[in-house]
Amino acid sequence: MIGIDVKDLMRKELNKLKPYIPGKPIDEVKKEFGLDKIVKLASNENPLRVSEQVKKAVAAEMEVVNRYPDGACRTLKGLLADKLSIDEEMILFGNGSDGLLKVIAEAFLTAEDEVIISHPTFVEYVFVSHLMGSQLVRICMDDYRQNLRAIAEAVTAKTKMIFLTNPHNPAGTIFSQSELDNLLETLPEGTIVVMDEAYYEYVQDENYPDGIEYIQKGYPIIVLRTFSKAYGLAGLRLGYAVASKGVIEILRKARDPFNVNRIVQAAARAALKDTAFLEKSLQINEKGKEYLYQELNKRGIEYVPTEANFMLINLKMDSMGVFQRLLEMGLIIRPGKPLGYPEHIRLSIGLPEENKYFINCIDILRS
Repeated sequence: MIGIDVKDLMRKELNKLKPYIPGKPIDEVKKEFGLDKIVKLASNENPLRVSEQVKKAVAAEMEVVNRYPDGACRTLKGLLADKLSIDEEMILFGNGSDGLLKVIAEAFLTAEDEVIISHPTFVEYVFVSHLMGSQLVRICMDDYRQNLRAIAEAVTAKTKMIFLTNPHNPAGTIFSQSELDNLLETLPEGTIVVMDEAYYEYVQDENYPDGIEYIQKGYPIIVLRTFSKAYGLAGLRLGYAVASKGVIEILRKARDPFNVNRIVQAAARAALKDTAFLEKSLQINEKGKEYLYQELNKRGIEYVPTEANFMLINLKMDSMGVFQRLLEMGLIIRPGKPLGYPEHIRLSIGLPEENKYFINCIDILRS
């Protein structure tokens, strides 16, 4: 065994995987460029700091972190079930939506299965599919929108799962109720639709389909939502899946025990009760969106109208070059090239002063 190459022991599926590369931390950018102030609009985070209620809940929970958390998240599950008007047994919590995507893949996907995704789309769908050795079928976006008709036409007897994201990341667009209806009507038995609704709280369009309503009607859907965005708990990592009781029971078998720690459970309980914070988050997002639309329109800069808390903006420049130049100005955005849009940037909608700083930086960039 001495001298054996460990790569020979590795599962072959890992050859297709690329480690996720997160954005640079604020402190690292400050140090690298000698800056005192950084504006981060890269990761679709809530720009508001958590409320006092959440802070108090976290501080109180620190007194008992010597004890394991409730592995079933019973109290939190009860609060969320009441809010969503569903049965508690239809909910499963996880370490962010990312963690739940991995649980779903491990529970259902095999090397014999096909998985349909849009292209471009959220990279985690690619990761979990490759991890299980499943065959990916990519359906190109249609003018920044997911093409559900083409997805339906691509379904075969081997199609086990379809990943949809509504609103779409990174485009910010949605598909309508009628589009989803048409897709579901064509699906054969044995195909599961995973609807990632991480940004659903921000949606204003009345034609937006609520995935949970489709679950209650008996459709084979798993809905994913998160506390990372509108609730402002990205640093604590909490997502949840909603599905039929039978599906949730299967997912429980694949999840890690104690996968949601005490601190995040306490924070989430407080966040659910703090409706004022949620309302303020949505208001700031809408005002920021209106401001950015107005300023980009003045400058003739193309963008994709969004239903989320971020925007895909077409600067018609190399996005990696734009990323670097903005970084030097103390502004962190997400370059579009790794996301499938090489001349675009993805911009999180921030506080008023942060949005204005972005516009000022863009003016300098284009001057």
